[in-house]
Amino acid sequence: MADLARLQALDGVAQPGRSGRPDGEHGVRLSTLDGEGLVALAPRRGRRDELAARLRTAFGVGLPDPGRATAGPDGVAVLWGGLGQYLVMLPADGLRAASRLAAVIGDAGAATALPGARTVIMVSGPDATEALSRLLPIDLDAQAFPPGSVAHTLAGHVSVLVWRREDDMVLGCNRSFGAELWHACIEAGCAFGVVT
Repeated sequence: MADLARLQALDGVAQPGRSGRPDGEHGVRLSTLDGEGLVALAPRRGRRDELAARLRTAFGVGLPDPGRATAGPDGVAVLWGGLGQYLVMLPADGLRAASRLAAVIGDAGAATALPGARTVIMVSGPDATEALSRLLPIDLDAQAFPPGSVAHTLAGHVSVLVWRREDDMVLGCNRSFGAELWHACIEAGCAFGVVT
């Protein structure tokens, strides 16, 4: 039987390099996040508070309000994903994330593993917000979209989830659109110089 190798969403696409401004400091840095620790989470009817308490006990984070994210130690985060939906990031657990989460939440919610379903891109640098403003039709000013904010929007024709952290923005999309989103981010940041 052949050994099959796991490929990350942007293998062969996200290559180290520089685009746009050829000299001087770069303004935008793109990198990928491993999507193996991603899990979709939904509370059972009438058990949201119980689910939130179980998450707080196990991971130090609860369920966020709409349009927000909660982050804890070791990269653990829970992002609002829409009405009654959340996206949980457990990067240290990798492919075991869904089973660990399911054990923690018990029958208070439902967890679905998303290890190969999403592409996750980090956009950072002094000009990251300005570059993404050319791509995303939402107000990314820190007053309107402060750290901890989450939004669902479009990047061109690609549906994306946008999460603003303290020092960067995280964009997530369906894996099949990952290469398109990666190239759109490079194009949006070219005027500032993009390093990958």
